[in-house]
Formats: sequence, structure tokens, C-alpha cells
Amino acid sequence: MHAVRVAQYFLAVIAAGCVHAQTPPEILAAPLRTAKPFPGWKELRGHVVVIDFWGTWCAPCLPALEKLRAMEARFARRPIKFLTVARDEPGRVRKYFDEKGFDFMTFVEDDPRTFEAWGIGGVPAAAIVLADGTLLGITPGENVTAELLEKVLAGQRPTLPPFRRDANLEWDQDEVQWLDGIRPDFLVVIKPTTSGGGGFLYKPGSNRISGDGVNLINLITAARQTDFTHLDLRIGVPPKDQYRYVVSVPRGREGTLLPTLRDAIQRIFAIKIEWQDQERDVLLLKSAKDLDQSSSQEAFTMMRGNITMRSQPIANLAATLPNYLRKIVVDETGLDGRYDFTLSYRSDSPEVLLGDLSSKYGLTLHPGKRKVRMLTVQSEN
Repeated sequence: MHAVRVAQYFLAVIAAGCVHAQTPPEILAAPLRTAKPFPGWKELRGHVVVIDFWGTWCAPCLPALEKLRAMEARFARRPIKFLTVARDEPGRVRKYFDEKGFDFMTFVEDDPRTFEAWGIGGVPAAAIVLADGTLLGITPGENVTAELLEKVLAGQRPTLPPFRRDANLEWDQDEVQWLDGIRPDFLVVIKPTTSGGGGFLYKPGSNRISGDGVNLINLITAARQTDFTHLDLRIGVPPKDQYRYVVSVPRGREGTLLPTLRDAIQRIFAIKIEWQDQERDVLLLKSAKDLDQSSSQEAFTMMRGNITMRSQPIANLAATLPNYLRKIVVDETGLDGRYDFTLSYRSDSPEVLLGDLSSKYGLTLHPGKRKVRMLTVQSEN
């Protein structure tokens, strides 16, 4: 907890515009290549240093590395160094670098020591250290451009755009105070926000659902408990506005929670949403062998390039795969027990996930057509 508080304080100092007095923290992560250890800030004085924070599991991080390579080539004869820190597994980063031919000075950690020391709460992120050894600032990775680095090399101190405010999935409890001190038993709020990196919080059977930093598509899929591959959008391109929301209902009325959110979405956005059976191109999940039944306690996590499922039916696996394969998956394995799965994924390479399914569990996916339930979204008029 102390390390987190230090990181938050460090980031607050940056936001306050005091970065000129800050010495950057050390890189605590282990080097990907032993021949390229972190030399220390004393050795790097006289060079501008760009640090890219990323992970192979982060979709926008991967093209950012291509941009970094192009900038490294552009500034090859200038006093500037590029290095990266990955929150990942060394083997996965090494494989990705070998595939892409990257040769950055890179450091990898599974625990967040370096990320916490730098106050990095999300990726892609980037830090710029000036030639005098002080920190210019930390910013979303997309803001580090060749034009910006030219200014820095010319001795300027440009202001780096800050991160958007982090999403708070319990914003209604942490940030809202009722003047009479009484929280209502029934509450429905959907409002615009500037929060980034959003999501939603809902436990099946609960009397409350909330979210922050989400768009209209996220709202619909949370309310309908489905994924985006089952959406039939007939409203053109949805707005990119971000929202925060909460619905709570009295205890004992939990069954009205999601219908209440669904009704609110339709009324606020003037749209009509309903299920229809449609024939669609899908991926058919097949099994070449029986799987061992699970004796584990039920668990399900998806984070940083890994999917871990314990004591889960095959239907839950089929419902999870569209998030990474971008197509509806129909279970035709005939397996009806509960199983354990440990899978890897990478946003730019479905083959990573497909390879694990096949080699570990004898599960394969085949193109086909099936009639499936689609959630049509159309204008009210």
C-alpha cells in the first residue's frame, strides 16, 4: 500500500507542474536481454530518454511499438534513447520481439514495481526524461510524436497532455453525497463523463449495477448481458461519447434491475432494442477428445494476456472467445461437464489463442453458418 501511495503522490506532483525538480525513478524491472541492462540515469545524462510502458495484451500498445521503431530510426544520430517497460511475461515479450524484429532496450515485470514507482495506472503510457536528467512528464503514449521530440531536443519544455481521469466503477458511492444523508432505495442515473478506461460492476443476482467511462455499445451489452458480436446495429455509427451510470433497486426486487437499465437506455437514446433469430457467419467450436472434469473451485479471470477459467461449463468458454476472435462462437463440442482452462491471447494474433485451444484441449474452431439470437438496435422512429 505504501508503494501505491508514493506512486500516487509522485503523479500528483507531475500534474501540479513541478516536474522540473523531479529525478525519475529507477527502472526496477528485469532486462529482457541480459546484454542490455538499465545503465542508470547518471549514464544517460546528455540524452533525452523516451520510455514506453506497454504489454502484449494491450491492443493499442502494439502499433505504438511500430511507431517507436520508426522514431528510433529517424533520430538515430541524435542524443535520444528509446526504451520500453512491459507489464507482462518475459517469454511472451521475447516471442513478440523475435516475431517483429524489435531490438529496443526493454524491461519486463509481472509485478507492478516499476509501474507503481512511475505512477503508471494504465497503458499505453510514455514518459520523457530530459537531457539534464529530470522528468518532463508522463502522458498517454499517443502524444509522443516526432514533432514533440524535436521541440524537446531543441531545449523546449512542452506541456504534455495529461491522462483522462480514471474510471471509478463505484462513483455513485464515492463521489455523490446526498444532502439529507439518505441514499435512495431506487436510483437510475446515466450521465456524460470524461473518465477513461471504463468498465462496469455487476454481480449476478445483485440489486446494483454501475459503470464509468463507457460508450453506448458498452451500455447496451452490459444491460443485455451479451457481447458486441451479437449486436445488429441499425442506427449508423454510435456516438463516441463516454458515460457513467448506476441503477439500484430495493432488495428483494433484484429481478427488476437489468430491465430498468434497459428501459432507461431506450428512453434516453431514443432507440429500440430487441432479440431476433438470424442466420449468421459463425465459428463452430468442436472437440477432438474428452476433457478431464474439474475438481477446482469456480473462478474466472481475464487479464494481461491470460484467460483462467476454473470449473466452468464449455458454454462460458464459447461466450468468452468472441471477445478475442471477433466472431460469434457456437458450441458444438457435446461436452456438458465443468472444466479448467488456461489460455494465452494477444490482440494482434488470434493464432496465439487458437494454438492454446488446440494443443492443450483438442478444441478447434471452424467457419460455418448457424441461426443465432442477435440483438437488433434501431431508431425508435
